[in-house]
Amino acid sequence: GGDTGGLTLTAASKGNVNVQDPATIAALAAAQNIITHGVGNATVDEQIALGYLQVNTGKYKQGMAMFNSLLERDPKLIAAYLGRGTAQALQGNLAAASKDFTAAIDIDPNCSDAWKRRGQTRAALNFDSDAIKDLTRASQISADHECFHQRGIVYHKMHDYRKGLADFRKALDMMPSNHVTWNFVGLCENSLGKTREALIAYERATGVDPSFKEAWANLAQAYRDYGDRLNAEKFFARALQVDASYTHGYHLRGLLYYGCGEIRLALADFTRGHQIDPSDRNCHLMRAVCLHSLGQLSAAVAAYTGLLQADPQHQCFYQRELCLYLHRTLDKDQMGCNQDFELDPYFKEAYCKRHPTNHPRICNYVAQSGISPKVPDVALSDTTTSEPLRRIVELSRRFGPLIQLRTRGFLSNLRQHRMCGLAILHMAQQARAFWRQAPRKGPQKKGKGGDPGPQAEGEFLYFDQKGSSKDNGKAHEYSWRDFIDTAVKWRQVSEPNDPVFWIDLLAPEAFAEGFGLQTPMVTGQMNVIRYYPYFDRALEVVKKLIADSGACNVHDQRFMLPRTKLDQLQEAKNCHDMWEVMQQGFYVETPCHSLARPGKSMAGTRITLLQKQPDGFDFTIRTPGTPPRWVEMDAEMSHVWRLLQNEARRKDGPDLDKFTELALTFYFYYVNFGPLSRGTAATGYIAFFALMLSIGYDVQCSPPEGTQVDWPAILSPTPEAFVGEVKKWIYPARSKTDVLDECPHVAHHCATARRMTEALNIV
Repeated sequence: GGDTGGLTLTAASKGNVNVQDPATIAALAAAQNIITHGVGNATVDEQIALGYLQVNTGKYKQGMAMFNSLLERDPKLIAAYLGRGTAQALQGNLAAASKDFTAAIDIDPNCSDAWKRRGQTRAALNFDSDAIKDLTRASQISADHECFHQRGIVYHKMHDYRKGLADFRKALDMMPSNHVTWNFVGLCENSLGKTREALIAYERATGVDPSFKEAWANLAQAYRDYGDRLNAEKFFARALQVDASYTHGYHLRGLLYYGCGEIRLALADFTRGHQIDPSDRNCHLMRAVCLHSLGQLSAAVAAYTGLLQADPQHQCFYQRELCLYLHRTLDKDQMGCNQDFELDPYFKEAYCKRHPTNHPRICNYVAQSGISPKVPDVALSDTTTSEPLRRIVELSRRFGPLIQLRTRGFLSNLRQHRMCGLAILHMAQQARAFWRQAPRKGPQKKGKGGDPGPQAEGEFLYFDQKGSSKDNGKAHEYSWRDFIDTAVKWRQVSEPNDPVFWIDLLAPEAFAEGFGLQTPMVTGQMNVIRYYPYFDRALEVVKKLIADSGACNVHDQRFMLPRTKLDQLQEAKNCHDMWEVMQQGFYVETPCHSLARPGKSMAGTRITLLQKQPDGFDFTIRTPGTPPRWVEMDAEMSHVWRLLQNEARRKDGPDLDKFTELALTFYFYYVNFGPLSRGTAATGYIAFFALMLSIGYDVQCSPPEGTQVDWPAILSPTPEAFVGEVKKWIYPARSKTDVLDECPHVAHHCATARRMTEALNIV
């Protein structure tokens, strides 16, 4: 709405005429009869033109005074209502603007400009449906680029990307070189999950206007969404070449670097953005998160506190509390502490659900104590003077990249690679120690200098029930959960921006209700780039389950489809087709067959279809973490853990194929279980590699291109079916290794959160 469109100047304004004089320009416009909604009277048209000119040059009061004067003489002068309404809108007086445009419509119901401008104003007032009606009427009277472009913007705002895209395409038919419209085409395509089409549109926008920084940034962001770091970096650099003070550009590139695990580069960008615009809360927050991640806890807390002073309800309250907890436990042995027990369960639930900080569930929360000058921050260094730690990090490089998914939407995250490599070594050492010796009750004493030294019985098991998430720290044998605890602790330290907690240790009410994990294949009108590749497979599972046992509606009532509907369902290709058959929101539950109790089938995951306005659907997998399901799945995990233990302790050594099958079965039940608020798939895959390494085998193979290992597990009814699918590429990649024999004890040399962070920070 910035261009009022009332006055068009032509090349005729030249020669000896003083084109800087507003009155002269207005007179010229009147003489050339180019006044929008002029009346043919030279004097009146000259005043209309002068009023338009004042508004177009930001002199709103002078322009309004002229239009008021004109309306006093002629209350039915459409041009004056349009001009005054535009001046009102540009000053933010939207209700008054809408009133003026309505007056113009009342005088002439066929005035396209009046409908168009009222539509724009109503959109700004968030009366989106009314805005659509007005802009539609304008296009019916006199279709032009601006009508479709403006209506497309409203549809985009309403998240109706299909209709928005159709309008922007119509607008381009009328004005093919409009760079702003091309940019909106890209935004709509990207919001539909069509990244390639979005890239083409952004390239057209930047081709028309190379100084269009927002389009360069959107182009870069689309490459980031696709998982292409190199091109994303290249085009963020172009955006920042156009405007070196582009705060949003620094924020977006910082997010790219953060998603790649390049925390120092991300910190530099967020700091630069914050310096340019101290009021930008996005850069302010992510700068704090980077400092937190690197162990610069004093500066991180100061940054979080600054945000909370500006906005006491800011979500960074949760990160600040976690940062203060980390500061307090920075030098505690991780073997003897566990944040899942030590943090308030209601606080954890509120953080997972992003509750406002004044939510009733955390009204009794006791805040963490402040920064103590006695606890220094983590020394920020690219290297280490500790030879054992250097050796551990060097060995971890072999395993970290194995976790990387080679599928659209996943960036290669170097920090998470490091975390995975360290966790694999750490867990493999723990598992091997457990296989090789009977665990002792209670905490074990370390040898001289804290290092266990050689053990007559084989290996040293670093295990203390006080640091376990199992049984409230009570005495118990080293279990599958203690094994996973190690991965969880590494994940928690490596990524402070994610709430990673055991679901059964959240608030008891949340656990009883069933804390639900949700992963969308389709959300609204978007095909989610990461997970949509599994849509067709999930759809076939849904069809089979409905044919076999029906579906449940949103009230958990089971219903069956008649044969005619079942035949129609078999032809469904997308969410709309499914909805046409089902006519309501529903879910099916995938079966997960028990190994511990042959013949028993447990609830796997829920595949859910719900309608989502406008004109969209949510097609998701949902895993409810309820107490009864937890008991069943925990028993399953414990059974597989015992089988692994028995196989690993065979006198003549474990059978490689049998042990591999059990390690994959462990993964199968773990991801179907979904016991964590976040990070189940990653920690489960880490566990698989660690189990293999614990018996001296390396699996040097990341998932094949386009494969995400958790989806085949979740969509398979039995571990046998899952193992049969993935063994094709896992079994040939196994090789004997003695890496654990040459690896220093990770549990000793990374015993504290300080040392863990130092290991993560080494370049």
